[in-house]
Amino acid sequence: MASASAALTRHDLADPLRLLGGLPFLDEGFRHGRLLAGAAAVRHTLARQQGGARGDMPPQGWLTPSAVYALRNSPPMPARPLPPVRRAAITSGLAELEELVPAWMPLLRLPVRYARLFPDRGAISASSRAWPQHVLLAEAAFSTAAELREQLVHELAHQWLYLIQEMWRLAPLDAPTVTLPSGTAGRSPDEALGAAHVAAALIRLYRATGDHDRVRALTAYGTGCLGTARRLTPAGQLLCDHIAAHLTDPGSARAG
Repeated sequence: MASASAALTRHDLADPLRLLGGLPFLDEGFRHGRLLAGAAAVRHTLARQQGGARGDMPPQGWLTPSAVYALRNSPPMPARPLPPVRRAAITSGLAELEELVPAWMPLLRLPVRYARLFPDRGAISASSRAWPQHVLLAEAAFSTAAELREQLVHELAHQWLYLIQEMWRLAPLDAPTVTLPSGTAGRSPDEALGAAHVAAALIRLYRATGDHDRVRALTAYGTGCLGTARRLTPAGQLLCDHIAAHLTDPGSARAG
């Protein structure tokens, strides 16, 4: 019994899809709590290795945005506080998304600090692995309720994939950079994978709202992103194939 259990654990750790029950925003059976527990444990271990009082924090404490930002010694963010009216709009947007796709509720409630992207330099929103659980939104993200919903899903999809990347490397460190179908150059293969994951998540949103033109555009874009992600780790390739299945047929890749 013990050896069989250990073998299953090793197999699960090699396959994030098996351990997590799929991917966030794509699969009904995604085990969000398991990923959060794993990320908290990784951060707790890192804090203990660094020493000092932070190593005494319980693992779950590392799921707060301020704690992990300090742990990473993250660079300054191009951010300013959001005014109350914008924070209220985010709360409303998240509630609307829960109504559109109820299965997303735990994903939308990830502890996140929302801030104003400033200066925006032409971007509408931003996330970075250097700033875990922080989402920056430019003024343009609030132009319409639909735009805000899209940007929230976009950036939260990134945040959940970043959590996966804290436990699994998705591309070799020496992998050459790629150019996304949008023309954005200098991206790593795992960033291309992340862009495709965002596209697949947004497809699910726009299927719920009935915007078929947007679904077609996102399908083409997501497929193009996967085409650029040519050098991935075994775990990254598993995610790539899974996202591809969702882009081809969103009903065919449900993991439970």
